[in-house]
Amino acid sequence: MPHFPCIQVPHCLCRTWALYGFMRTLMGLCLAIVKDSSRECVGLAKSNMILLFPQLFLSVYQLFTGNVFKGANNADISKTLSDALLLLWRVNSLLEFVEFLRVVLRGTFSGNVCAKSPIGDSCEFDLFIRHASECFTRLKKQHPSDIEAEKAFAQLPIELDSATDASTMQMILNNYLSQETSSEQCCILLVLHDIGQIVCQIVDDEVLNFEFCHPTDEGLFSHLCRDAQPYCNHDLTQSDKEQLESLFGSEVHSSLCVPITDKHSRQTIGIVCLCNKKKNNSGRFNLNDVAVVNAVMAKTWTVLASSLTLQKERKARQECEAMLQIARNLFTHLDDVGMLLGEIIQEARTLTNAERCSVFLVDKASNELVSKVFDGIVTIDESLDPRQYDFENITEVRIPLSQGVAGHVAITGKTLNISDAYSHPLFYRGIDDTTGFRTRNILCFPIKDHNGVVVGVSQLCNKIKGPCFTSYDTALAEKFAVFSGISISHSLLYKQVEEAGSRNQLANELVTYHMKVDKDDIVGNIPDKQLTLQQFDENFDKFCYPPRSLCPDHKIKACIWMYEDLGLISKFHISMHTLVHFILMVRKGYREPPYHNWDHAFSVMHHAYLLAKNLELNDKLSDLEIIALLTACICHDVDHRGTNNAFQVNSKSALASLYSSEGSVLERHHFAQTVCILSTSGCNIFENMKRKDYAQTLDLIKNIILATDVATHLQIMPQLEDLAKNGLNLSSKNHRMLLLSLCMTASDLSDQTKNWKTTKNTSKLIYKEFFSQGDLEKRMGNLPAIINDRERACVPQLQINFIEHIALPAYKVLANLFAEYIEVYERVQRNLKRWRLVEKEFLSRGLPNNDSLDFLTDEFDRHLFEELGET
Repeated sequence: MPHFPCIQVPHCLCRTWALYGFMRTLMGLCLAIVKDSSRECVGLAKSNMILLFPQLFLSVYQLFTGNVFKGANNADISKTLSDALLLLWRVNSLLEFVEFLRVVLRGTFSGNVCAKSPIGDSCEFDLFIRHASECFTRLKKQHPSDIEAEKAFAQLPIELDSATDASTMQMILNNYLSQETSSEQCCILLVLHDIGQIVCQIVDDEVLNFEFCHPTDEGLFSHLCRDAQPYCNHDLTQSDKEQLESLFGSEVHSSLCVPITDKHSRQTIGIVCLCNKKKNNSGRFNLNDVAVVNAVMAKTWTVLASSLTLQKERKARQECEAMLQIARNLFTHLDDVGMLLGEIIQEARTLTNAERCSVFLVDKASNELVSKVFDGIVTIDESLDPRQYDFENITEVRIPLSQGVAGHVAITGKTLNISDAYSHPLFYRGIDDTTGFRTRNILCFPIKDHNGVVVGVSQLCNKIKGPCFTSYDTALAEKFAVFSGISISHSLLYKQVEEAGSRNQLANELVTYHMKVDKDDIVGNIPDKQLTLQQFDENFDKFCYPPRSLCPDHKIKACIWMYEDLGLISKFHISMHTLVHFILMVRKGYREPPYHNWDHAFSVMHHAYLLAKNLELNDKLSDLEIIALLTACICHDVDHRGTNNAFQVNSKSALASLYSSEGSVLERHHFAQTVCILSTSGCNIFENMKRKDYAQTLDLIKNIILATDVATHLQIMPQLEDLAKNGLNLSSKNHRMLLLSLCMTASDLSDQTKNWKTTKNTSKLIYKEFFSQGDLEKRMGNLPAIINDRERACVPQLQINFIEHIALPAYKVLANLFAEYIEVYERVQRNLKRWRLVEKEFLSRGLPNNDSLDFLTDEFDRHLFEELGET
């Protein structure tokens, strides 16, 4: 049998079969025979297939037989073939195809307009049928037909009919495609162009523990998104292999990826990914597999896409509901910034499935990021030394605005999504090395107010369900940041309004409580002659002198004497009238609780004077530091209410509203009152200082007063012990500040350095005040601490504990630094021994645990001194 061109199917035509079916291929065969086929191929792609096919088919037959149809009109034949074309799409087998050709070419099908058969030679006709049949059979073996696709669709599992959600449909389709293509695994990836991500939730019939996400512009999937052409690979590159194995979770030898395109935009909207063709089915993917995938997805994608859209709408609805709930949660905590930040941390961590989160607020005054609320250990940047923080009890962290991941986001105002923290140049891993925590990835986003100004930064660490934070997480976080920014701005504004109200309330209290200083009092207390030491006591400048024994009428002039004896009046050109006015205003500023009153303030100032004079601090500290220490001592408890910091916070007092966020509530109030007195007309003893010196003096006074907080003292105690061990470096600003703080603490506790009578009587005053607070707490329905509960406290034990753990260590440091102070340290030790004997007697008598110290009579004291070998 002669060889004809139509038997040889060009390779380029084979590829088109999967798209257009046998009809398109048959036309391609025709065009391959027709002269000038390249031009016709271009025309075919742009023309109507139904109009073009009859003429081409007729041309094929004329070339094949060497004859033209005889006795028939070409237009009639074209019409006949066009009508027959409609039947060609329904051809199911080779026999039907042959019969179709017979019907068309013999002109015998119903409704044919031909007057007679166009075929003249039956041998030629039979030969043509044989070659066309062989072509059909060969193409059928190489490519599945549209009918096979119809059969594939007809065999789809009936479970699809009852599937109501996208996840179930994907599981059914994954299993079916794996079975039909003889592949080990299958999944359907969704291409989300709006966020530039390819995502997969289900592989085979299992929902992934975490959603697979991959950028659309990277790796293997980028080619599929761009070219929208199937990709079959049996020799995977290492990068493609790793990418697919991260998706399937198993080893991949071969893969077939078939893109699903949108009919209108022609964009890739999905990818069917198959891996590892089974060896009993040749072990290699082929074009039949491509056709099966295309056929199945063509019939099911519309329903699947609708289910995915519904799923997306439900997710969007849940997101909106979550945002509304977040807004409700956030705006219920506007009165407490700490609670608000804690709520923001919790919500941000929940929204993005992050392991840990921290929120930093921008402190424009210090050009730092400040965080006081943490969810676990945060990622702190390289500006911080990990050794200086106790991560279990951390209360505040400050980060320079110019450093680290959070600082970069705060400055640029742009979100940073870091998939590998350790490889990022802005990340500092020192904290991880110190704590043992490993930071894998970070999502850091700015929090802005309604004007677009960055007010804070939120930093999320370690995506829980996923290798890293996705673009969706970024978009969600930025939406969340809008609510956070508004709530923080309103909270800060609320705090300012509340503080203004509290200040106004305090001002009213002060006006009500304090009387103006009478001018006659000022004039009456101005010395009319030079003050001398003998006017007070010959031991007034000795550490053994008890200042509480000085007559109250002499205390104002004694204060003047201390300023004068240290040379401060002349050095700073202080007006005597101004100094007297200032001291009288300070005395007026003290209330009358049992202990924290004017007598206590005078005693503390007196001990600071002794330190400066006897330890010759003027050779070690500047004049500014000396006058700041003396002034801070006399003002350190001004307007004390007889209650401690814990009471202020728990009772939500006006003071707590003003200062609780900063800590050291009472100490900050004492400093504020000091500044208020200095600002009063005629009271500013620093008025003749230069502006720079004035600002420095106020800063020193503030830091010295804050050092009276026991919590602050305990924090710096390790540094003070190092100071005593290694020596004092007077050129170090930090060492000088530590020395000032130590002098303040020693002065504040100086009643413990005096004789036993002073120490004993002062203790009675202290616990009287403490127990008064406890009684008030009980009336408020609260359980007071033991130190404030007269029914549970054992005063001797409390005193021993106080001296051993707070007072004695401070005096020991001073004694190590200054030999002149050893006598003071030894006196404190003797008083401690006496308290231990008191405790022994207290317990032996079976006295109740209360504030009673009535048994500490003069007779008991004599007995006590005999046991100590003292007279």
